[in-house]
Amino acid sequence: MIKITNESFDLETELKNVSSDTNGAYSFFLGTVRSDLSSSNKKIKGIYLECYEELALVQLKKIRSKALNNWKLNECLIIHRIGKLDLGEKIVLVITASSHRANAIKACEFVIDSLKVDVAFWKFHLLDNDEKETVLQKNLDNVKMLKWKDIIN
Repeated sequence: MIKITNESFDLETELKNVSSDTNGAYSFFLGTVRSDLSSSNKKIKGIYLECYEELALVQLKKIRSKALNNWKLNECLIIHRIGKLDLGEKIVLVITASSHRANAIKACEFVIDSLKVDVAFWKFHLLDNDEKETVLQKNLDNVKMLKWKDIIN
């Protein structure tokens, strides 16, 4: 399942949506809005997320398909929020489910790493002084993708 939404989501509900008696392991990543920026002393009061939805859905389907096929997953759920989000709100959820934990864990890591680099989302920090600051892709995110080069090619 892939969803891009303005609405919040419930972790327990989404976990039930991917539950099955064939799954022996679930791994998940939940990203939330935090108040500090690790690269500076600026404080934020929220974020704003935009995307080119048609393209983002194609990109997310490709990532999900690679995860399902490379790690023998039974399920892979990706939910990403867009719009204005306040501190503490949920941004993104990835749940991977498989028979064995190693597959679920590695696939979850692959999905979130890929999502950060390869999907048409744009993020802006809403600063406490009412300014809006574009968030640029981090070099570290691109470096992390190098470990997946055999999967993505």
